[in-house]
Amino acid sequence: MTRERDFSSRPRARRLSRGQSALVVAGLGALAFAAWATVDAWTAQAAAAARLTQTRRETEALLSRVRDLRGRGGPDGALAARAMLTADAAPPRVLARLAEMLPGDVRLDAVSLDYGEHVELELRVAARSPASFDLFVDRLQRSPSFTRVLTGEEDRRGGMSTTVRGRFRAGGR
Repeated sequence: MTRERDFSSRPRARRLSRGQSALVVAGLGALAFAAWATVDAWTAQAAAAARLTQTRRETEALLSRVRDLRGRGGPDGALAARAMLTADAAPPRVLARLAEMLPGDVRLDAVSLDYGEHVELELRVAARSPASFDLFVDRLQRSPSFTRVLTGEEDRRGGMSTTVRGRFRAGGR
């Protein structure tokens, strides 16, 4: 069978091949998927924003309650102050700040944290050299996170170990 030739002057629509049709269908499918993913992401973002707003409200309400308790004085005020300090200066946070200060050849053999009006630290420090120990103490004293840094008795021959006392300031950084 031969096809007849069309010699008319009017334009004729060109048919898509199977491959082109498949690409059009795939493109439309990708467009539909992208639209669905966009709507899904907007919905998730709105839900996360709502949870964040609710959490902020709850946090502010709790902080307001703690401030009220702290202002009362007495056992309730002391308990509220200790709770705030424990939240602001949690042991992992204190240890992370200490780890930032440590030179490579200084180690902490023991760490004692006493939560009262302030977070009091007692560190049992071992260093390979007095210079490394001095660097550690200097870093602690210069850090806004630590105050009242005092060293115990020192034996500066060779490796050394001593006690360092100080306070951790929760807001310092």
